[in-house]
Amino acid sequence: MKKNNRPTIREIAQLVGVSINTVSRALNDKPDVSQETRKKVVEIARELNYTPNAIAQALVQRSTRTIGVILSDISDPFFGEMVKDAEEFFRTQGYSLILCNTQENYRQEKHSIEILINKRVDGILMTPVQKDDENILEITGSGIPVVLLGRHFDRLPVPSVTSNDEQGGYLATRHLIELGHRRILFMNVSPRISSARERLKGYQRALEEAGMDYDGSLLLRSSFDWDDAYQKSKDYFTHQKETTAVIVFCDILAVNVMKAIMDIGLRVPRQVSLVGFDNIKIGSLLPNPLTTIDPNKKEMVKTASRLLLRSIQDGINEDRHLSIEPKLIIRLSTAPPISAKGGNQ
Repeated sequence: MKKNNRPTIREIAQLVGVSINTVSRALNDKPDVSQETRKKVVEIARELNYTPNAIAQALVQRSTRTIGVILSDISDPFFGEMVKDAEEFFRTQGYSLILCNTQENYRQEKHSIEILINKRVDGILMTPVQKDDENILEITGSGIPVVLLGRHFDRLPVPSVTSNDEQGGYLATRHLIELGHRRILFMNVSPRISSARERLKGYQRALEEAGMDYDGSLLLRSSFDWDDAYQKSKDYFTHQKETTAVIVFCDILAVNVMKAIMDIGLRVPRQVSLVGFDNIKIGSLLPNPLTTIDPNKKEMVKTASRLLLRSIQDGINEDRHLSIEPKLIIRLSTAPPISAKGGNQ
């Protein structure tokens, strides 16, 4: 068997003539070690090119310098952009990320949580599936700090950061109403998800403000499966020609809705205007660039990351929900309906 030539803390202790505990305390800059001893230990460690064992160091310091990130679908560019921002933030603080993907599956979320707890991560940043709160309670019961990102629980004492989703739904709907649209479809996802419920509230608020009744037949629910969004919107617009606009829960589904509308021979925005959420980059690159609600992802991630870091380093767990104000990004996928333009594009 090949001998492991990596220098150990025991060798340093023997060369300096002190105990292993003294070497450990000197290398970790503890106060009860003389300057002379500390200097000798550091010099020998450098000569041997000694690097501490990360696992052993974590057990001693009770810190692994890792952050667990649990997201619902990393194939969605929205989450990919958030991971990038989180990694940049925590890297500057000396932490690395462990990324887990749930695919909106509750069991996979539970498995991811168990993995991160076993790896002794210092904190967890996550977008919860929201089937129920048991998985979140497992994290809080472990003592690991957690901050929810993009979704929140109304009655769970866990810090969370989201966009102001109700305001986002309101801005999207008001924009279409101001253009002259009166039959506005809202393609949403499961109401168990906080952002879905709140965007619907904003949609309803804008309708009420404009003196328009909420029509339940204009609510169409899709899963997060792209094919499901495509087929449901294709079926809907094949039979509902009087609907002139649609708001879609997120941009990645809106791209598939746009394709479905165009595949049945309708034109965007001449015959159907389209608004998404998330402001992912691909939306601006479409033949008819997508009007969207920008949730201010960078600010969301920065705020959530700061909350988590404060909880890890200072033990301050802020039991509150913070919302970041969104803004409307108007592009070429929305326009007045034909009836409001006298038949001209």
